[in-house]
Amino acid sequence: MSSAQKKYETRITQIREELKNKKIESFLISNLNNIWYVTGFSASFAKLFILKNEVILISDSRYSVGAKKLCNDLGIQYEEITSDKNFWNNICEKYEIKNIGIEANEVTVSAFKSFKQKCKNIDFIDTTNIVENVRIKKSKDEISIIRKCAEIGDASLQKVVESFKEGITEKELAWIFEKSAREIFGASGLSFDTIVAFAENSASPHHESSSKKLEKNTPILIDCGVKYKNYCSDLTRCFWFGEKTGEKYENWKSVYNTVKQAQQLGIEKMQAGVKISESENAGRSYFASKKIDHKKYFGHSFGHGVGIDIHELPHVSAKNKTEQYKTGMVITAEPGLYFSDNSQKINFGIRIEDLLFISDETGKTEFLSGFPK
Repeated sequence: MSSAQKKYETRITQIREELKNKKIESFLISNLNNIWYVTGFSASFAKLFILKNEVILISDSRYSVGAKKLCNDLGIQYEEITSDKNFWNNICEKYEIKNIGIEANEVTVSAFKSFKQKCKNIDFIDTTNIVENVRIKKSKDEISIIRKCAEIGDASLQKVVESFKEGITEKELAWIFEKSAREIFGASGLSFDTIVAFAENSASPHHESSSKKLEKNTPILIDCGVKYKNYCSDLTRCFWFGEKTGEKYENWKSVYNTVKQAQQLGIEKMQAGVKISESENAGRSYFASKKIDHKKYFGHSFGHGVGIDIHELPHVSAKNKTEQYKTGMVITAEPGLYFSDNSQKINFGIRIEDLLFISDETGKTEFLSGFPK
């Protein structure tokens, strides 16, 4: 058995265990990233059935040559979808499918109604996060790829910093990041549209990079990430462009140090067996100790999982009160403070974000991102 076969067979076995616990005989995967995770198959259209003793990949004629080869290599079935109105019903009869678990978050109401009409006498069961729960724990190979993603992100951000100059725009710096990541360091794409925010724009957590020009004595926030071998990275850093003196700079530096300390306190809670909610609680408690209204100025969660998707499980949030950190998790730590109403006589935002994983060996976090703070 090849390493690829072993990898995918292990994932299928884990999914079957989830299905067994939920008394689901067959499971239809519609999420394309989940299909890639389970089989390595990438296409704009695909479905994957996981049964007790069979795995069936379904796609169309555009992908049949590659799909048949992959299925042969993995020892799974391939079915090419046709225009026959009885196609889905025939599949259910051929493989003796009696009930189907569907990814409720992936199937639209209209698609579900259509599918139900085509599959007669089939019971449908709504499911959520069957594959996503398996994806939470990354293998050593996955962590190695994500580490490379982070290294590309770090190196590309350095190219951006070297390009800081008066008059350059947010959009131009965002393009330098993407161009560097793709052309110099080998990224296949971006995890998301790069956020470059000058001055008051940094107070908007998901600002869209604009034509605003960089001026002296200005805060800069950059949130960036790349894709490599289908995995993502995520990194946020803040900078001061200009003379590091005066009240404006001192205000910015004070907020920066406050966010940095809140992040550190939250990261210290990121250990196997500790409740995930403790990270955000630690950060918010520190903000409160500094007399900062964190409910008003810190409006998002402390972090999130990262992998094939830029945002995936687990939810690193104070609302996640029961789940504990586990080894193999890849997560971000990204507290922020955003002042846009001038109530603090400042008008900017600070967010510091790092990408980390929880080590199988120590149960503690290790950094994947390495860009200086």
